[in-house]
Amino acid sequence: MKPELVRVDKQLPTPAYLQLKQQLGQAIHAGTLRPGSALPSERELADDLGLSRMTVRRAFEELVHDGLIEQRQGSGTYVRAKPVLQIIDRVLGFTDEARHLGFRPGSTLIEAARQSAQGDVAAALQVSPGTPVLRVTRLRTADGAPLALQTSHLGPTVEALSLERLGALGSLYGALEAQFGVRPARARQTISARLPSRHERALLEIPREVPVLWLERTTYGADGAPFEFARSAYRGDRYRMALDLRAPDA
Repeated sequence: MKPELVRVDKQLPTPAYLQLKQQLGQAIHAGTLRPGSALPSERELADDLGLSRMTVRRAFEELVHDGLIEQRQGSGTYVRAKPVLQIIDRVLGFTDEARHLGFRPGSTLIEAARQSAQGDVAAALQVSPGTPVLRVTRLRTADGAPLALQTSHLGPTVEALSLERLGALGSLYGALEAQFGVRPARARQTISARLPSRHERALLEIPREVPVLWLERTTYGADGAPFEFARSAYRGDRYRMALDLRAPDA
């Protein structure tokens, strides 16, 4: 952050912490301070502006409360990325949904392996236990910031998916349609909240007190058969879901 972005005039009746908060907030809204960019430490900013650390801390606390910045333990203070609001009214993959919402989608392959379907996976895909499926785990990002850790289990009709094709297209549903002609026709999804695991905290870059939204989704093709069972952990501080509800007919 450039020092000239902020100027605090102690002669003004407006408290110094409020001037600092307002100017940082304006820089964030204007895009001068971009999502994910680091702010100076409390000590550095206090020294640069001739303020007390308590004054800077109060300004930071209010910006955190307003959802404009986030403080990561042991790392620093960063401009918070804008939240993702998904409206649940259709079946879209992460890539298409992110683009629809105006975000730049990204994906990093964490793991891909063929395994035997067991338990909930076999039940969701309507296959016998032991049936080979492809398990694909990816870190999904929006505008370069981690948003979700997603694991998809692909059933027998699509478990031969080319990982090279998936990497080239970036979209799982796009790759399935290109290779197999399979498109999602409907899906059933459940949502719950829980605290993140250590693995999820590391990949999603969140502290232990930030919850994740835990999504489980079974996706069906035009033939009515399930072809994917996915589990996703979304950052609870960046991801929101909205449902359009209608009143019952009179």
